[in-house]
Amino acid sequence: MSILRNEAGAFMPHMEGRTTTGTLAAINSEVVHNVNGDTSAIIYFTGAGTLIATYNVQASIDGTNFFDVPAFPIAQACFAGTIPLSAQPLVSEPVNAVSIVRALCVATGGYRKIRIRLTAYTSGTMTVTINSDESPSPNPYLRDQKAGTLTITTTAAASTAVTATLPAVPSLRHYIDRISVVRSATAALTASATPVLVTTTNIPGLPIFTFGSDAGGVGVDKEQVMDFGGAGVGATAIGTATTVVCPAYTGVIWRINVAYRLGL
Repeated sequence: MSILRNEAGAFMPHMEGRTTTGTLAAINSEVVHNVNGDTSAIIYFTGAGTLIATYNVQASIDGTNFFDVPAFPIAQACFAGTIPLSAQPLVSEPVNAVSIVRALCVATGGYRKIRIRLTAYTSGTMTVTINSDESPSPNPYLRDQKAGTLTITTTAAASTAVTATLPAVPSLRHYIDRISVVRSATAALTASATPVLVTTTNIPGLPIFTFGSDAGGVGVDKEQVMDFGGAGVGATAIGTATTVVCPAYTGVIWRINVAYRLGL
């Protein structure tokens, strides 16, 4: 902290930004940065040679015990490899590229330290700079992720069961914005008193889509939608796959579409 004068000549405390630099070139090597009192940080690194490694971003409340935290990339500041989306958080990333560059934003309020650590290493050198201060993060998704950034769609042949799977991501959970299930009749359907149930896993309450077993005609589609609003619904378990399961239904082709995000 430094002391400055305001326009009236009175002394005022002023928080300064902090910077830590280091080089990583071995498994379990790390750069640790003190963020006590800071609200946001940027982890920036460049790779020399072909960097083949997996990095992991973590934070500590007591300064000793670390755990995974989400980092939001600044896509326009990243180079080489598969550029991560600015709106999609990550806690780790395997990289295999020449002259790679990454810039990652981390919310640090309440933490004492953050670190970037190599959990796997083969070759190359990573030069790391970590800056932190009280300024708002340059990535608006750090505090308020508004838009779904991931979608999946899946289907199968007629009369065949199909499952849409949102893949598990370590230390993060799915936030689901919308699920659409479409039943397309490829043959004249036989009416029945027993409905056809489309089930889910890893969603609170395990919601179910119910399709009546009507005598639908060939080429007739029926769609059911679950829209969870702007905030979405958080998956029950972290680091776990989420599924929508359609059973085999004679004369029917299923189509499942899911829009979702990743978060804590």
